[in-house]
Amino acid sequence: MFKIIRKRWVLWLYMLLTVSIIATFVKPLQFEHTTAGIIVGTIITTVGAVLVAALPAYLVAGVMVGIIRLPNWLQSLTAVSVYILAGMPSIILGIIGFLLFVNALGFGWSILSAMLTLILLLYPTLVTAFSQILRPFNERYGMAAKSFDVGPLEFLFRLSPSYQKGKIIDSLILGWATSLGDTAAVMLTCGALTAFPESIMDSIRLINFHIFLLAMDIPGGMPEARSLSLLLIIFLLFLFAVPRLVHHYLSED
Repeated sequence: MFKIIRKRWVLWLYMLLTVSIIATFVKPLQFEHTTAGIIVGTIITTVGAVLVAALPAYLVAGVMVGIIRLPNWLQSLTAVSVYILAGMPSIILGIIGFLLFVNALGFGWSILSAMLTLILLLYPTLVTAFSQILRPFNERYGMAAKSFDVGPLEFLFRLSPSYQKGKIIDSLILGWATSLGDTAAVMLTCGALTAFPESIMDSIRLINFHIFLLAMDIPGGMPEARSLSLLLIIFLLFLFAVPRLVHHYLSED
């Protein structure tokens, strides 16, 4: 373990400097308006959106790298859908989520509406991340797998995770970080209640939207917005750093 820490001293130095610089602009931490309901609701919504979006995104990535064969028109349509969603501003996705999930389907401002909207946001990100993992793996082992009559689904869900478990987890973490950082896509669908959620139909306030409200609408809320922003940045830094350190530690052993 100490070898890994010595090898990764640049990463630790970067994290320390980043946190130190940010901390100089932040007053003592204040959490007057932040409740457990906001934190729990944020975790349920973002983690749920990542896990639900991961399966279709993984299958579409398999289509785009040629593991799963579809008719040419359907394969082209799949690729176009990814490109359209990837280039769409998040506020437009929020409006689509509001019109479709909140109004048309009647889910209202709820965890479910926010989760479905985040799925639209995360879908192209996860497809791109999974494609970068699967393409070199398919080029290296695809022909050998076919010679042993390994089907595309077995190749995707058995062989690839066995050899690339760490990379897949990294992609899921990337999706989680994306959902935590985007405010515009959920501010129109999640609601604004800070109470502890009891079901997926309850209205919640995600922490990124909460930071926005503290900074813009709540009188005297800027110090707390700075405190939450600092903690969110520190959490995202460790979210990316810790799995890599664990992965390198395990690979050394």
